[in-house]
Amino acid sequence: MSKRTIRIPNFFPILTLAAALAVPAISAAEDNQELQTLVDDLKTLTDKARQQRAADRWLLNAMENLVAKYDWPWRDVLASDDFSDGDFRQDPAWQLIAGEFWVDGRLGLHSQSLSEPAQRDEQPQEETREEKQDLGRTLLGALLKEAIKERRQEREQAPAQELEPQQGGPAEIHLPMQIPRVFAAQVDLSVHNRPSEDGQIEFGLYQNQDGSSGYRLTIFTGQRPMLELLSIRSGRSMITDTVEIADLSDGQSHQLEWRRSPDGQIEILLDGEQLSRTRDNSFRYPFKRFAIANQAWDFAVQSVTLYGGQ
Repeated sequence: MSKRTIRIPNFFPILTLAAALAVPAISAAEDNQELQTLVDDLKTLTDKARQQRAADRWLLNAMENLVAKYDWPWRDVLASDDFSDGDFRQDPAWQLIAGEFWVDGRLGLHSQSLSEPAQRDEQPQEETREEKQDLGRTLLGALLKEAIKERRQEREQAPAQELEPQQGGPAEIHLPMQIPRVFAAQVDLSVHNRPSEDGQIEFGLYQNQDGSSGYRLTIFTGQRPMLELLSIRSGRSMITDTVEIADLSDGQSHQLEWRRSPDGQIEILLDGEQLSRTRDNSFRYPFKRFAIANQAWDFAVQSVTLYGGQ
């Protein structure tokens, strides 16, 4: 009778990883190098076991699910800024594209805009609201809308280096840098609108300065608070995902996390809770700038950290 040789994979990394995950103090691989090392070992073991067919399919799938859940592929810190130096133009050097940003010693990078947020659907906006009863504000808003329209036309026609920041309207600031397709962005921000007051804040990863190619993540505050992710190619936008969120207009700090993994999966988390999980492989080349835009009202950014991965 011939003897069969049964290959048994090394389960030590799996058992060790399970023990590590059972410890409440360890929450994620990016916070603990030892746990990330175990995840890397498990990934290597899983790849080897699959190549050699040394384990059942269900076990391989379970191992790969563990790796996907606890792996942190965004190892390189590309930029980190808490604006504590009081100057957003240095280390790292942000570029003011439009409107006004300044560093507030208490709130961080601060911006206010008197413009109205863009409409999110084809439904007509209410003609009267408590916050727009002031005639002076209404007239100022109308003038600003005309100025914004003219400004957008100028930005489309003029070379980027010739543009001067537009004061009083929507505000936008860019951090020029090479950002890989595998990225993670962590932003601590606070919104200072009145409750139920419409606002619009945008974060972008663009392959050019005018924002006609890349991703745009928009937070809408007000009576219908929402989060919207757009994929933009050649100036044409496609909605990747839209989710309802709680109104952030409480003046408290909230953490936004935006991640894209090597397989094109995009995750968006707010205060540690996953809001969106989708997949998009629209872009083959790295991004060239991270953008923050204030399209309406009052908000601040306490810190920004950008990560890159392979």
